[in-house]
Parts: sequence; C-alpha cells; structure tokens
Amino acid sequence: MASECGSAMPRLDPAWKYCSPIEGNRNGTICNLCGLVMKSGGITPFKSHLTHKDPHNNTKKCPRVPPEVKEEIRLLVHDKKKKKKKAKKNADIEDIHNQLRGTMRTHHTHLVNEDDDDDEDAEDEDVYMYPTDMHPDE
Repeated sequence: MASECGSAMPRLDPAWKYCSPIEGNRNGTICNLCGLVMKSGGITPFKSHLTHKDPHNNTKKCPRVPPEVKEEIRLLVHDKKKKKKKAKKNADIEDIHNQLRGTMRTHHTHLVNEDDDDDEDAEDEDVYMYPTDMHPDE
C-alpha cells in the first residue's frame, strides 16, 4: 500500500502521473512538467509543487503546470482532507455513543436527603439519579 511519502508502488496516487520516482530514492520525485528534482518528501510536497499551495512555503511552485492539472490536484487534496475529517468525525461520534451506552448500562442510585423527615412533600420533589461511581458534588 502506498504511503504519503512514496513507496515501491507509487502509481496508487493519481498525482504520480505528473512526476517520476528517483531511481534508488523511494522518497524522491522528478516533476514531469518542469523537471524539478525533489529529493525527499514523496508525493505530498509534489502536490504542493503543482497546486502552488504549500502551508509551510517550502516548495517551489511549478512554472509549467496547466490550470486544469493544478485544479485536478487541488481537488484531489481537498477530497482526501474531507474524507479524513469525516472519518475522524464518525469515529468521535462512535466513541461518544459507546461512552453513552456504557453509562446507560451502569446501575444508578437515588440520592435522598436523609435529614428530611417530611415525607408529605416527597411526591413534589425532583429525584436525581447518579451513576454509583459518581460523587454527588460532580
């Protein structure tokens, strides 16, 4: 499986059609459009080279990238970030659901004020339930 920084199977990322791997350097790329040699970083900084959008301003912008290629790679990066964000959100929601399911299964206890001998008003009072391992002041 290809990683972000290149691998033995570089063709899994569509951006590889615009660059070539450097022989003997699994993290190096050569831009097929302008010939820029990037000795490290793999496909991720190469995408910044094509899109002209590098968050760290470490990558030289490709002077020969056509607008349609620039847009194709920009959408590729955007969609990948969107999928990662959605996957994280779904995992977070699942964690919350699991935590809630865990609290629903625990035994609850009623907190009763034992100093109150007045049972006449007992029906009108709110009864609060707490998990057995929770202190009432929490």
